Amino acid sequence: MTRGKEMVENFDYVILGAGLGGLSTAACLTRQGYKVAVLEQHYLPGGCCHTFSYGDYNFCADVHYIYKCGEGQAVKQFLDYIGRDVPFNSLNPDCIDRVITPDVDFRIPLDWEKFRDRLIATFPDETWGINLYCDEIKQLHQELQQLNQEMHWYDLEWSDWLSLPKYWHLFTKRKWTLQDLYDSTGLSLKLQALLAGQSGDYGLPPSEIALITHTSLVSDYAEGAYYPQHHFKHLVDSIVSVITEGGGVVKFSTPVQHIEVQNYRVVSVTAGGETYQADNAYISDLDPKLTVKLMHDSLALSKHEYRRLTNYDYSASAFNIYLGLDSRFDPQSYGIGNWNIWYYPNGNLNQLYQQQLRGNLQDPWIFLSCPTVKSREPGMAPDGHHVLEITTICPYEPFEQLHRKDAIAYKAQKRYVYQEIMESVRTLIPDIDKYIRMKIFGTPTTSEHYLGQPEGNIYGAKLIPQQIGLNRLGYKTELSNLYLVGASAGYPSVPGVICNGMDVAELLTGESIRNSPKPSVEMPV
Repeated sequence: MTRGKEMVENFDYVILGAGLGGLSTAACLTRQGYKVAVLEQHYLPGGCCHTFSYGDYNFCADVHYIYKCGEGQAVKQFLDYIGRDVPFNSLNPDCIDRVITPDVDFRIPLDWEKFRDRLIATFPDETWGINLYCDEIKQLHQELQQLNQEMHWYDLEWSDWLSLPKYWHLFTKRKWTLQDLYDSTGLSLKLQALLAGQSGDYGLPPSEIALITHTSLVSDYAEGAYYPQHHFKHLVDSIVSVITEGGGVVKFSTPVQHIEVQNYRVVSVTAGGETYQADNAYISDLDPKLTVKLMHDSLALSKHEYRRLTNYDYSASAFNIYLGLDSRFDPQSYGIGNWNIWYYPNGNLNQLYQQQLRGNLQDPWIFLSCPTVKSREPGMAPDGHHVLEITTICPYEPFEQLHRKDAIAYKAQKRYVYQEIMESVRTLIPDIDKYIRMKIFGTPTTSEHYLGQPEGNIYGAKLIPQQIGLNRLGYKTELSNLYLVGASAGYPSVPGVICNGMDVAELLTGESIRNSPKPSVEMPV
């Protein structure tokens, strides 16, 4: 279609951003026969789940393990719906996460009751507090599951909660943090650190993380922790292939430059110098604040909607290290296996998070993953070699200021922080340096530049009680044909944003995705 001398491309749906939220929405709509366009600023798909190459090694940017991949669970339902077979390996059932603090070296197993039993066997003097904690998490998880079966969280009104007395317990805990639960159980500081050992999965200390979010995360991982057998690139590529083979397009290096709004409807999107129009709707996988900014019109939204879509706090940012190690490195000899390692040099996680977010990265906590142990399939490193992915949180502002004002100082700061984090790595692997064949590291501004994550945030809107549940932004906007699908609209994590995508597709077309039968003829991989 032409508009004057301007070429305009028309589609049924236009999706802004090729993170897994946007891609999963696009794949579901393609499966239903719609023509979609996905516009992505990066040269790779997947958002935080994209895989990049550096020399002979490949790394997944930010994702290291996921949940809800079992039969009947969200990721499996989604893949069945789009007709793709992506096999997953389970992490070690006896240890999915190894948590190391000054007081403990503990292996978290699959199964909530096995976890409880191991806690009691290790800390018999705290049996009473452990049971209080485990019972509360178990009850909240069961109530969340039942609620989600009865209604959609994004359709709820506060009055619905009050009219459901069976959910009164869940309702009363909506403003609790994990620390509130700790305080009510009297658990020791060493157990508090252990029970929040997976804290990097939501990027907050016990004093800030919403109890309901913590409950969902630890409960879902207790039911299953997975890594794609052919690595995360295969998962992302499988989803993209559904779109392209179904007649849609995924355009890379095509940043969205403008969203044209007239009379409370989006009428077009400009990206990469071209104009795109959607006959049915536009779906933004971009950050909501960025989505609003791209409208370039203070009158595009009402004052109330503008505040709603821009008045939230971001989650923390991260510093990531990616190492390519030669064939002499033996992970097993350093206690590295088909699990993750969480190392906390300070057993007070509230204090440790505050220290790091103030910019003090001496003795930081780290997360360490070895994907080449989680799957022996090729695709990550030369035969016999290994990759390590290491991350911790850090403040955004110091990197942003240096990146903007002084490139030399910025690079020097990157090298300094790298060495500080590597000191924690050397605690686990004292001679790590002799195995390093390649290293690359990314700052919060790296994530902001490549992934479009404002302030380098890793999980969208911060997962504090004031920003979850009914206080999450949700998928709908006051613009009748604009929907949100990213981490801040619903929830982060790979299963989280895939669920966001399925939810939005169901909202748009009314077709049930989770309960649909598999396609009779699967599209080829």
